[in-house]
Amino acid sequence: MAEPATRAPHLETLLPWLLHWSIEDERIEGHRSDAFAVRTPEGLVLIDPLPLAERLETELQEVSHIFLTHGNHQRSAWRLRRELGALVYAPVGDAAFDEQPDVWYDETTPLPGGLEAIRATAFRDACYLVFEHAEGARVLFCGDLICHDPGGPYRFPEQPGYFDPATGPGDARRLLDRSPNVLCAAHAVPSLDGCREALQGAIDRAGGSSDG
Repeated sequence: MAEPATRAPHLETLLPWLLHWSIEDERIEGHRSDAFAVRTPEGLVLIDPLPLAERLETELQEVSHIFLTHGNHQRSAWRLRRELGALVYAPVGDAAFDEQPDVWYDETTPLPGGLEAIRATAFRDACYLVFEHAEGARVLFCGDLICHDPGGPYRFPEQPGYFDPATGPGDARRLLDRSPNVLCAAHAVPSLDGCREALQGAIDRAGGSSDG
């Protein structure tokens, strides 16, 4: 999918080392899309990057790596690679990419910056990412696993053929085992302290249980 034409007008500091920006994405009928940047010991890492207003993209000059959580999250990755010289990491799989990633990764791949990959089973060509900061915050970059309607609760997506509802709760349980507290999703408002509640709530609404 091509890079969005819309540029995010704001860059939000969620934590001193965690940045967030969002757009109304014209490629998906104006629904929200979200991107993140995390400052790691090995430099600034972008997660599923989206276009920023030109005056704000100067904040990304120290980028070392760009991660895609899904095969269809190419977004601004290739343009930013050309402009910034960063390496692009993409989940192992057979997705059709516009350009060749620098590194294919899964849960067995050593990753820079202290990131850890968890292979998704509810999607093809997808991985979730966990980052634990030295101060103790544990961030989950869960891609498309968690979304929500404006003003509504967090939930699993409802896209037959893309998301597998039979394995989605299992993915959420595995992520709960990592004890994340910060939720960073590709199409939902981020939460600094409600990650576990979001995952458990999605399981419950799907008729599952974290104990199952």
